Amino acid sequence: MKLLRLANTLNSTSAPYNQFSLGLKKVVDQTFCSLFDHDVVIDRDIKAFHGKGSLVTMLKLVRALVRKHDYDVVHIHSGLTGILFIIAIFPFRLSLLKKTVFTLHNSWNVLTPRNRLLNFIAMFASKKVCICSQSSLNSIPRLISYLFKNKIQAVVNGFDNYRMDKVEKEITSTTHFDKKSKIKMVYIGAMNNTKNQIALLEVLKEMRMEGELIFLGDGQNKNFLSSFSEKVPGPIKIKFSGRVSRNTAIKHMFEADIFISLSKGEGLPIAVLEAMYAGCFLILSKIPPHKEISPPLKRCLFVKTANTNEIVQALEYVEDNIEMLKGNRIVSKEYAINKFSLNSMLVNYLKIYNSFLALKV
Repeated sequence: MKLLRLANTLNSTSAPYNQFSLGLKKVVDQTFCSLFDHDVVIDRDIKAFHGKGSLVTMLKLVRALVRKHDYDVVHIHSGLTGILFIIAIFPFRLSLLKKTVFTLHNSWNVLTPRNRLLNFIAMFASKKVCICSQSSLNSIPRLISYLFKNKIQAVVNGFDNYRMDKVEKEITSTTHFDKKSKIKMVYIGAMNNTKNQIALLEVLKEMRMEGELIFLGDGQNKNFLSSFSEKVPGPIKIKFSGRVSRNTAIKHMFEADIFISLSKGEGLPIAVLEAMYAGCFLILSKIPPHKEISPPLKRCLFVKTANTNEIVQALEYVEDNIEMLKGNRIVSKEYAINKFSLNSMLVNYLKIYNSFLALKV
């Protein structure tokens, strides 16, 4: 099976690469084409190209690839690359749309008006539409769901536990956190308004919590958040480590006691699934994707991000019970692998891919 995968980026946080391409590298002949340059070493089993950040270059690249290769499946991971693909195959290769699957990796309410339009067009043109969680599927307006009812379905995200097991074996000591820290916390995500790191910092500014907090990620709000963190009083230590490789992020999770996400919106966050498997206690915003994950009650607290008191109470609970929380890591690990394995997700996608093989284009 020959597959062309289209996405905006191929980097350390890219789900199309980390979950899909790496997960299927031994069973599918894949070509990964991204708009922006790669910032990770590509697995040798995957052919990868990029458009150097140029829409025109990306368009020419996709057009050349579909002319040269007879792809069995085209998997589109963003509305923008979906539009570029449609233009690239117009007018003589539009039949390739019969072998196209589109995945929406976020909830509809999180998308900007521009991205809603781009995604809608890509969804309309594709043969099959997959949504990364049931809650994300529920977020799509009823009219759109009705229009696409014969080709849309939820395929719940999964995480690569085999990769995490391999990374865990490489850990020989605590290297990212201070060994003396009473409570080790990690917050992973792009630094933007949606990921909502500021909500945590605003609460910590009014507390005197002892421990260490590491933010992983980059984005438009990084400088503002870093400056704001200087207003947070000791004895908590706050560090911004920027965007790191996926393996490095996983190592942080294994070392951390607490994983925090006060995000205002998600698809079905892979980082939360990975943090569960790593054994972190979770403090999560009360949004549908987080509720859909539904971690074991003894391993998670949900908070309303608009309710400062709930966030304070969650952090105080962690302070009062940290030794107990450190001792129950296996509970969330077992739950994560039973409910959200990558294999289950990929099996569903392979069924969709295989349904295209008999089609003549």
